[in-house]
Amino acid sequence: MSFVRSKLNLAILTILSTTVCANETEINSTANDDSIKLNTIVTNATEQQEVGKTLYTKDDLDKTPNSSKNITDFLKVNPNVQFGNNFKSGLQQGELSPAEISINGGLPYENKFLINGMSINNNINPVGATTSNSNNELLGSSQTVAVNADLICNIKLLDSNVSAEYGEFTGGVVSAETCAPKTEVGKIHGNITYDYTSDSWSKINFPDPESQQEFETSNSEKNQPFFTKQGVSATLYGNLTDQLGFNAFGSFRHSLIPLKTNFIEPAELDQTRAASNYGVELFYTPSDKTSLKIGTQLFENKGEYFNATFLNSENTQISDSQSIYINLKNKLNAVRLEQQLNYQTQKSSRKAEQDAYVWARSSTKNWNPNLSTQSYGNYGSLSQEEKKLEYSIKALFEPINFANSSHQFKMGAGYGHYEAYWERPEVSNNYYTTTFASKNIENLNCYASDGRRYDACDEGNSIDGQYLTQRFKYDAGQINVRQDRWHAYLEDSIYVNPFIQSSLGLRADYDSLTQNTNIAPRSSFVLKPFGNDQLFITAGWNRYYGLNAFANELQDQRGRLQTKFKRNSLSEGWELDPTYMPSFKSRSELDTPFSDESVFAFNTNIWNINTGLKYVQRENKDQLRQQQGNKSYNNSGKSEAEILTFSLKNIKPLVFKNSVHYLSLNADMTDTNRNFDSYESNYYTGTSQIYYDGKLINAEDKPTDNFNTPWTVRLDWNIGFNNIPLNINHYLSYRAGTPGMKKTLSTSKTEFVYELDGMKYDTYTAYKTKNALNWDMRTTYTIPSSKNTQTIFGLTINNVLNRKNKYFSSNTSSVTPTPSPEIGRQFIADVTFKF
Repeated sequence: MSFVRSKLNLAILTILSTTVCANETEINSTANDDSIKLNTIVTNATEQQEVGKTLYTKDDLDKTPNSSKNITDFLKVNPNVQFGNNFKSGLQQGELSPAEISINGGLPYENKFLINGMSINNNINPVGATTSNSNNELLGSSQTVAVNADLICNIKLLDSNVSAEYGEFTGGVVSAETCAPKTEVGKIHGNITYDYTSDSWSKINFPDPESQQEFETSNSEKNQPFFTKQGVSATLYGNLTDQLGFNAFGSFRHSLIPLKTNFIEPAELDQTRAASNYGVELFYTPSDKTSLKIGTQLFENKGEYFNATFLNSENTQISDSQSIYINLKNKLNAVRLEQQLNYQTQKSSRKAEQDAYVWARSSTKNWNPNLSTQSYGNYGSLSQEEKKLEYSIKALFEPINFANSSHQFKMGAGYGHYEAYWERPEVSNNYYTTTFASKNIENLNCYASDGRRYDACDEGNSIDGQYLTQRFKYDAGQINVRQDRWHAYLEDSIYVNPFIQSSLGLRADYDSLTQNTNIAPRSSFVLKPFGNDQLFITAGWNRYYGLNAFANELQDQRGRLQTKFKRNSLSEGWELDPTYMPSFKSRSELDTPFSDESVFAFNTNIWNINTGLKYVQRENKDQLRQQQGNKSYNNSGKSEAEILTFSLKNIKPLVFKNSVHYLSLNADMTDTNRNFDSYESNYYTGTSQIYYDGKLINAEDKPTDNFNTPWTVRLDWNIGFNNIPLNINHYLSYRAGTPGMKKTLSTSKTEFVYELDGMKYDTYTAYKTKNALNWDMRTTYTIPSSKNTQTIFGLTINNVLNRKNKYFSSNTSSVTPTPSPEIGRQFIADVTFKF
């Protein structure tokens, strides 16, 4: 693509010119080296605790139980992170996809996920199809791919009081980085890890034998009674010279999921899942004032699916993220400069049979003995892709003194060009019939007089022939969208005296699709009554602007690719059905979603104990959702969240005999209300008002039943030993039951509606799951193999007590929601060899 070459060259020249300038500065400032070293500009920032920012190290990642080995699953330890109701589901343990999370009341796609500074957000269809054989939609989630936490060096979570440096989110920011080599020159180090679990290592506690029998004979990926999940990951790193180092990493995880079918043959089919991560980074440090990192990454998720009622419906779905990036850091006379250039493609696709047929059962169409209709095929191949070219620059200046205060300014800017498309590469047809006259025809001739064979016609051994009379046609086509975005920000960190500190920032964002320029103020104020970190009080007021997904843009033309035909006989041929009106979504002039945040926090560091009490209030407005009664999008979505969190942990280890202990207690109380489930939903119910729990309310005011656990208490207890190479980590959580609602009969006991003044309203009552206790444990034992190698054996046990915890799916249309079991006791073994 031409834009890549021209803009890529310009950005590279910009980075290279800065490098030249930095080298010249180093030559010209040799005499001033001592003064520069003495006048550091990062000491205060790195030592000070920041409310709303949590950094998890490699050690944290290795010790904490993480059965799925992905980034978001690890964040269960954070009190500002909520998971969906099915996070611990025991029904789909073969899946490898990352968990969906909510940060301070935001929806999963309202977060920003970064790997080495590049986004892995799915901006095309973060709320994708719920089944693998959707006619027009691919499977999708908020993250394009799953990233193995074994390859990650640290995770930074920004949940509140977020710097003006970050934008395009209304939830939070999850930023993960791979490791830079910190080894002696000429020595290569690395590790390789293998992990394994299966259904025979896992328990599920069903409410009754009938539920267990139904589960074990499952033919759907929604219920996975049998699975084998294993993976291998490896890293290799080192410093080849004083100036040149490298880090190479790779991971492959695989899951085998055998399922039943409804067919006579084959009676069973395998579904599979695979997740691959590969990357190489080069680190070049010509001096202590210049460092350059160049890297490339390939992340891929792959799944093989089938529909148990459609013969030959096997399909393969792949999503990947491929990227190359350049990061340059320079220390100039009075400023630290950092630039990054990214080029990235994110693609998802489905390979499947092009046409689908729904036949009546006959002598030749008889593969499914349980149904009167016999289905065959699938809805065709689909693909979508987003290409990104991004450049950013930021500068951190040395502090300057003014009017008895010190100011450290940070400023930055960035530009991105984005191109996305949705494509159906070939025509796809969906055939079926609505008339009995086209079935059970003796001596049916499926050939025209010119020798051409009629489509969707079957002779049926000359005794029960049939032809299909209805056809949905999905034309081949591609829908494209382009977008340019830029941002700029300025932030001032103010140090008045040891008692008062503050940060004031302003961020501006623009995108060419909405043509909106959004200004977001950021502020944080810290009061330290004793002039140190023994007690500090933080307050902040911030605005965050999100990013409208490309989904609404790429939906515009899909309906125009869909037509319906019918025929009364084979000889008459197909005729366009004039009564059919395809539904397609259109967009209106949309504003950018935003969130207004208030933060108040109290933190202490006394007697080796760090405590924190934080209150976060979010008001999310102009959120994207469908209009009631049509398929267009608007900004009528809104939500509110109040989150109160408490944390307590020891700063230095607690020593008891030969053991070393770290304890962390985190609790939260969360109240979230929103008038929609996602941008794809309008009202929850069939009526704009509902009769709920004895009262008539607006349907959009009903309780939020997902990502809204009222309270949770978490305890993380890590134990190490001085005399043996053993580490034990306990993670316990006790959470409140999740609120929800279910359809109920009215007082007449005949309808699920309530009638008042001649109007009928859907009727619901409240329900809530039981409180749930969960105890996960991870143990590692290290065996030195030789002088420079060691072998580490690990065992993770989920739900140690085998508690019979249940959850309800977030489905408000269900008349009687059925509780589903969470994971029972589960074992996961792993072994790591380090050298």
